[in-house]
Amino acid sequence: MKKAKGYSDVLKELEETLERMNRGEIPIDELETAIKSAAQKIRYLRDKLKATEAEIVKVLREIEGESPKADEEK
Repeated sequence: MKKAKGYSDVLKELEETLERMNRGEIPIDELETAIKSAAQKIRYLRDKLKATEAEIVKVLREIEGESPKADEEK
């Protein structure tokens, strides 16, 4: 069974792709695929950050005794 890649792994892959692009190492025939892959990684990273932030806010509110639904009502 294949383990899902975590945030750090995806970020490292994205950084490596961007470095290769900046050095001109990606052939033009592969550039479109590389850019689409980079965009997908950026979306994953952004969504993961947002989900993590929401979970942290929820936990902090629970610690402070607030209802976790208070944020949803805003």
